[in-house]
Amino acid sequence: MLHRCLSSARAFLSMVNAEMSIQCSKNIIIVSKRPTMRRLFATNMQYPTISEIIEQWSNRFNNEGIPEPVESIEHIVAHVTGTNKILDLVNMRDKRLTSDQFDNLELLCECRLSRMPVQYIIKEWDFRDITLKLVPPVFIPRPETEMLVHYILKALNFSESKASEILEIGCGSGAISLSIAHTNKTVKCVAIDSNLHACELTIENRDKLGLQDQVAVVHATLNDNGSITLTSILSGPKDFDLNSKTFDFIVSNPPYIPTKQIAALAPEIKIYEDLAALDGGEDGLKIVKPLLKYAATALKPGGRLLLEVDTTHPEYIRFFTKRYPVLKLQYEHTYKDFCNNDRFVEILKIS
Repeated sequence: MLHRCLSSARAFLSMVNAEMSIQCSKNIIIVSKRPTMRRLFATNMQYPTISEIIEQWSNRFNNEGIPEPVESIEHIVAHVTGTNKILDLVNMRDKRLTSDQFDNLELLCECRLSRMPVQYIIKEWDFRDITLKLVPPVFIPRPETEMLVHYILKALNFSESKASEILEIGCGSGAISLSIAHTNKTVKCVAIDSNLHACELTIENRDKLGLQDQVAVVHATLNDNGSITLTSILSGPKDFDLNSKTFDFIVSNPPYIPTKQIAALAPEIKIYEDLAALDGGEDGLKIVKPLLKYAATALKPGGRLLLEVDTTHPEYIRFFTKRYPVLKLQYEHTYKDFCNNDRFVEILKIS
């Protein structure tokens, strides 16, 4: 009843004097406000509790087909209340929102109804033990990619090099390189991406984490022939030549979804994320094939390439390394993801 009364009051006042507008576009959330009559009555209004809001909005999200309805509203509530973790909401369920918090929450919930991912709505997301700023359309790191970082860190522990050099191809928000550098203070990473906005976001996340001395960021593109075209060195030594430099490790979560499967992706992905970071071409191997060619020349003997790929790709990669022994790449292992699918491939550069 309280919610209906509040909704009716807000609807009436919006007719008297439209107070705000919201645009949930692919790139930005725009909110404009004008003074309204509702402010005159704010002191007489009692806003819903966090418990009531979670129940009301999770029901609405569920009724309108929004994925993970409860998690969606919990993350939004945590964001507008300044809470770091949604688990903290357990002890705040009887707390009532302020007028500004309530307005902000409703605006962000409208964005979720338009299928904007929660990560873009709250503008940040946790990846392993770091928090990354996220903005559309830069690719949102997935939970399974945390496992890829785990396998890299595990390989680093067995590495004979005391200060391993790592190249990440397709850094996006910087999740992989920054997570590695944050955990292992001896490594030096070079993170590259063909998307300038992704490179700039990686730099912003890197600087916030204080990893300037460990992670260099380069705007560059991997070509079909396995070479790299360097556009600009945004951060790091100015003498980088990625076509002659060698690394102890190369890591990548490249686009690997076959083009024909893109149409079946959720609206959150198709509308808001950069499809170039997902579309792997007809067979999903558009980037994987040149990446293997590049690794053959860019890895030091004993160096390793670790990839996140489609479940159909590990067998092809094994076949590729056997068919072209001149590359001196040796398939080592396929690791599974959380759903027990073949997801990660480790390849050794032999001397």
